[in-house]
Amino acid sequence: MLLWLTCTHGRYRCLQRNLRCYLDQTFTGSSVMFICNSGAPLKLPAEFLSNISIQKHVYIDNCSLMNFQSVGEKYQHAITLAKKLFPKINTVTSADDDDVFIPSHLVNGVHGLNQAHLQDMRGYKPHQSYFRSRDSQGLEQISLQQNTFEPSMFIDADWILEQGYAPVSIRYHQQWLELLLYENKLLISPEGIPTLIYNWGDNTTTADSWGIYKMSGSGTDNQQNFLAHARGSRDMGTGILVPAEDNSHYYNLIKNIRQ
Repeated sequence: MLLWLTCTHGRYRCLQRNLRCYLDQTFTGSSVMFICNSGAPLKLPAEFLSNISIQKHVYIDNCSLMNFQSVGEKYQHAITLAKKLFPKINTVTSADDDDVFIPSHLVNGVHGLNQAHLQDMRGYKPHQSYFRSRDSQGLEQISLQQNTFEPSMFIDADWILEQGYAPVSIRYHQQWLELLLYENKLLISPEGIPTLIYNWGDNTTTADSWGIYKMSGSGTDNQQNFLAHARGSRDMGTGILVPAEDNSHYYNLIKNIRQ
């Protein structure tokens, strides 16, 4: 079973888009979208749960009372609980709530991880991912970039459970990632098809801005930054989580980009 791990707080519209990304996936294997939500409690409508594919599962962990001190603590709680509730989880991808994932994301990620296993590796990522931003006039821009881009990675669940997340709010992936890189266990494939749109295009001051606070943009990996994120993320929604109606605008952005 594949784990689509989404930790979120006060980004309701982002979470709606993220849920639509998950539902649009063409992957036919068993998967679960595990939402660790420390904002206002959310629930899924009964009609949504009755209509979802039997191979797709969506679970919300409303954990606002957990009093996390960092994003890393939140991720550690989420993956531990997800594995307890869904013991068959064997693959993890971190689907950050503000990024966009095209419908072939899981198919290509699982294929890449299978190729990594053939080389005695424990994780996979494509060499490049898409990067969405806006120019000074607020117009969308999309390009291919080379970066760590952790949301593009597919990792053996046992590896992350063994190594864990660092109790910080920016470099929390580094605890499991640095050893993976040191031991040459991450396949970074030049032939890997980009399927992540790493998204800075909502973080603007234009009229359509979603007002998203980016902790990584401050460069300060401390609790003050974590608390600032909580104060700045106030899109709590209606209490009922429904997917965005249509993500085709985002998927269409990549059509004219050369790989």
